[in-house]
Amino acid sequence: MNSVPGPTHDGLRSLATAFAVSVHSHPHAAFMLDLDGRFISVNPELCRRLQTTESELLGRTFHHTVEPHDLTFVLEHFERARDGESVEYEATGTRPDSTIFLARVTNYPVRIDGEIVAVVGIAVDVSHQHDELTRRRASEDLLRLAGRLAHFGGWSVDAVSRRVMLTDGALRMFGFADLDEYTNEPQWSPHAPEDRARFTQLLQRCLTDGDAFDIESNMIARDGSRLRVHTIGEAERDESGAIVRAHGAVWDVTEYAIERERARYLDERLSASLTAISDGLMFLDTDWKVSFVNPTAEQLLGRSHTEFMGHGLWQLYPNTLNTDFERAFREAERSRNRVIHREWVELTRRWVDVTIYPIDTGLVVHLRDTTDDVAARQREDEHERQLQQQAALLDISRDAIVVRGLDDRVQYWNRAAAELYGWPAAEAVGQLITDLIYHDPIEMRTFTAEVLRESYWAGELEQRTRSGATIIADCRWQLLNDEAGRPRAILCVNTDITAYRKEQEARAHGQRMESLGTLAGGIAHDLNNVLTPVLMSIQLLALDESDEQRLELLSTVETSVKRGATMIKQVLAFARGLEGRREPIDMDALLDDLAAYAIDALPSSITVDVSRPEALPDSTGDVTQLMQVLVNLVVNARDAMPDGGRLRITAEVERLDEAVNSVSHDAQPGDYVVIAVEDDGAGMPPDVVTRVFEPFFTTKETGHGTGLGLSTALAIVRSHGGFMQVYSELGHGTRFRVGMPLAAKSSRPRPEPTNERPLPRGNGELVLVVDDEPAIRQVACRTLEMHGYRAASAANGREAIDFIESGGDRVDLVLTDLMMPVMDGAATTAYLEDHHPEIPIIAASGLAANGDPGRSIGLGVARFLPKPYTTSLLLTTLHDTLLERSVRGTESE
Repeated sequence: MNSVPGPTHDGLRSLATAFAVSVHSHPHAAFMLDLDGRFISVNPELCRRLQTTESELLGRTFHHTVEPHDLTFVLEHFERARDGESVEYEATGTRPDSTIFLARVTNYPVRIDGEIVAVVGIAVDVSHQHDELTRRRASEDLLRLAGRLAHFGGWSVDAVSRRVMLTDGALRMFGFADLDEYTNEPQWSPHAPEDRARFTQLLQRCLTDGDAFDIESNMIARDGSRLRVHTIGEAERDESGAIVRAHGAVWDVTEYAIERERARYLDERLSASLTAISDGLMFLDTDWKVSFVNPTAEQLLGRSHTEFMGHGLWQLYPNTLNTDFERAFREAERSRNRVIHREWVELTRRWVDVTIYPIDTGLVVHLRDTTDDVAARQREDEHERQLQQQAALLDISRDAIVVRGLDDRVQYWNRAAAELYGWPAAEAVGQLITDLIYHDPIEMRTFTAEVLRESYWAGELEQRTRSGATIIADCRWQLLNDEAGRPRAILCVNTDITAYRKEQEARAHGQRMESLGTLAGGIAHDLNNVLTPVLMSIQLLALDESDEQRLELLSTVETSVKRGATMIKQVLAFARGLEGRREPIDMDALLDDLAAYAIDALPSSITVDVSRPEALPDSTGDVTQLMQVLVNLVVNARDAMPDGGRLRITAEVERLDEAVNSVSHDAQPGDYVVIAVEDDGAGMPPDVVTRVFEPFFTTKETGHGTGLGLSTALAIVRSHGGFMQVYSELGHGTRFRVGMPLAAKSSRPRPEPTNERPLPRGNGELVLVVDDEPAIRQVACRTLEMHGYRAASAANGREAIDFIESGGDRVDLVLTDLMMPVMDGAATTAYLEDHHPEIPIIAASGLAANGDPGRSIGLGVARFLPKPYTTSLLLTTLHDTLLERSVRGTESE
């Protein structure tokens, strides 16, 4: 690049100085470059943006502040500005800390007397925002600034005519188009009134005595605005030495004057601020002498202002030589980096943090009293030691005790925590608690915030161990404060309640099953009342029907009704459990029958394996019901293996020394025959496993399962005092285990032969049918009348008793429902037992199939008739009951 043309070096320096004053407080980065691209003036904002100092920038080219990929582009714009254009562009730059910033730069050429001598620029940082209005205003300010820098003018006054001559620059400065608009008055009328007399006097002395002058004064421009101008003048003489005129230069220094006043004001404010701040401040020159010290520093260091000023630091504190204090100062001076040091000041008995900042003219020393901080830290350390001692006493606790800081890092980890979570204290301390025992820390952070607000929190959280196992912890968290009451840590006491919660879930599951059972029982009762008249009506219609097609339809309807009745029995089995017969069961024969069924019923794609000891002991119960349970398990296993697989049936004798928690109930200690049915199917997810025994829950397609099979099986096993367990995992099949208690004795009664009997008929006996369902009363009475009985009916027990005691025909037998409004079957039976014991009673109900009527409703019931009952069962039960009464009557005679 070319060297600086035009004005002398001193002229360019004055220009740079004026620019620096003008832009000292400018809100954006401003600079002036010579024609070689070197910084000749910069403002503080540019230094702050570049994180450097004025001395480091001046004399250097601007290239080092521009990103390499933008350098060519920026140089082109600089050359255009140097050639006389005003240019604007955006470019990236690099700060000393390597951070990148984006700036919008505007460059203007600066002229003096029409000749370009420099380039000025303003850079608006648009890294975080693009404020077009701010940029435009800043550019306009710079444009006006560039114009003002060129506001130099020349003047002359003739000694004889006193005619004033002004250069074009001076005319523009005062707002005149040409000299004719100006005045020839020697007093220079544009001067402000307060300065006119003084300027006139100086001009007069220059014209008469030849005295040169240099004055700064106020002038009024043509538009009425006030200007602060700097005027210099001297006398010009002819060859004879006579003064012929006065001439000189005028320079608009309005901005300079404003900035000078502002700088003075800021200096005063800075001095007042440095004196008033609560921290100590000291300036040292390059000879280590104190050039400034504020009152706080005097108090902290224990010396007066007079003692400090002009004295060397090492002269004031000779005992600090060759100590860390001196080395800190030497390091700051050498490295030119900030250095922090903590020093004990014996004179004032204070701890002081000394921060040393190197600057061009020496060092700035910032002093902060940290005596209270040091004391607080010592108290905190002592508190920490006490806490550790107290925590050591808790190491024998069975609860996991953890102390974690507010940064979530473990500070203490007792032995129980190591045993519970699997992390030894040596590995846990210092680690983030979220990395050790939490899958998802969001919930933990929520309750931590509550501890910080309320000082305490208690509740349950899901946590994990080192092995990945999930546990449930009962947590009690207490906020720990320091002596000043500030939060410092959280004490966590965690108790493993995983087993307790599982037990609660099992109990809740049992209660839910019981509630469902109650609901199912009520539904079954109502359905049995609906099916009873339907079933008996079908059989009545079949008696008078000869058409084969109609008989076939009736048979189909009867089959469907009986199927519905069977389903209701399953519901009742779930709701009440199945009492059934209690007799010795040959478990070997039962297993043989089950294996034979499985081999015959399963497709060839499923292989059946049976594993069993040579002989199994007997159990006690209803062999038909138990076979129903096992067949249901085999069928479910078949459905789980649609593409084939292996079915394994195993049996063994197992002794339980402690109670076993199963889906049915807690099996008591003792000996059990345990039969397991296991398949190779797809298995079940955990949420399905927990529901498989719920009534009406099924994973099969609609129409392929009622959801009652396993719930009925559970009821049967529960009624036999056994237990049921299920194990399943997706992709690894399912295994059911059924445990039956061993029989006390193994005597098996011989089965009694059964002989079919013809349908019995009555001999005109009067039967009173008591039921709240009109359809049942109607069909039952019709059936009885068609088979040789007389029949009467009542809607409840109260009507039945009124009929019997009315004095009419003698009632030979009462058939009563157990659940009725007004007066139910139990109350009716009790009344008749007391007042009419000669009348036999048959109780009917849709709830207690195969139950013991005496145990169900008390004394006085001769027979129990489960709903829905067939015509055959009704007539047979009536016949046997009347025959039994007749036999008792004969014996009594």
